Amino acid sequence: MRVPQEIASNNLFNAFKQKILESEAVPYNEFIQWALYHPEFGYYQQNRQRVGKFAECDFYTSRSLGTLWGNLIISSCVDLIGSDQISNYSFVEIGAETGQKTLDGITELPFSSVDTICLNEEITIPSQAVVFCNEWLDAQPFRRFSFSSSLGRWVELGVSFKKNKLIEVIFSDRVEDISVLPQKAEDGYIIDWPSGSISALQSLITGSDWKGLFLTFDYGLPLQTILQDRPVGTARAYRNQKLSSDLLLTPGSQDLTCHLCWDVLEGELRQSGFEKVVLQTQESFLLNHAAEYIQNVFAQKKEGLDDNMLALRELIHPAHLGHGLQALWGIRT
Repeated sequence: MRVPQEIASNNLFNAFKQKILESEAVPYNEFIQWALYHPEFGYYQQNRQRVGKFAECDFYTSRSLGTLWGNLIISSCVDLIGSDQISNYSFVEIGAETGQKTLDGITELPFSSVDTICLNEEITIPSQAVVFCNEWLDAQPFRRFSFSSSLGRWVELGVSFKKNKLIEVIFSDRVEDISVLPQKAEDGYIIDWPSGSISALQSLITGSDWKGLFLTFDYGLPLQTILQDRPVGTARAYRNQKLSSDLLLTPGSQDLTCHLCWDVLEGELRQSGFEKVVLQTQESFLLNHAAEYIQNVFAQKKEGLDDNMLALRELIHPAHLGHGLQALWGIRT
């Protein structure tokens, strides 16, 4: 049975209240893990459609634009692996939402097998695989730090409960352990550090010695941009297609995310034996690696802008998903 958002939020709020009473406060990554993945009331555990272009959904992804996206991914994988080798590889999608699998509705598939691993399911990768994820890494918990000029160092922020309300607190005695943080910054400068995405990628690529292609699409920034050009951090909440900076407003009823750090993720891939690690905008990736399929879309175009053309425009146009989303990929042989 579907649980209304308001009830789910209240139930999670009460559950979190009990957790806070036990420890007074928790760092943000623990709060976000709680808000997103609580087994009963967490955002990603609720039986409702979160992803789509409808007003009642919270956000949409490239997959929301139909089977065109899946065909573009197939074309790109064939280009990167090679048409003579692709049939030796399994396609494994990580973190797909129910009803939002990338290859749903596509009957002609070049892979030896196709498997989808949903959130919270055990991840097992075949020995030769194309491992694909779309906005999965940014669905992981993150930590939040603020620079204190009075203390002369970074402090970690967390969440507590006071007067029947969730509040942000400072762990003044908690020593930060993120080596990339600069020695000094403006007072109050906030860094949302995507710790969960880093550990999730590490587990994915070091848990077994599978060979093949890793490909992900997501929102991220260079390290220096995170450290120097985002003074209020990059964390945000999404609900009903609206963006908010209030991370504590309705726990369990809104998505919580922050930008990935591309430099660190690229480094993790290289350290694990991935060759030719490349970061591109979604537009650049698709135009370079799915060019043949895109040409076919144009060749089959009818008068005006049909559904495929409209979807293609949104996927590759810089003003839409083409520039904001980026593709990170690497091959391990």
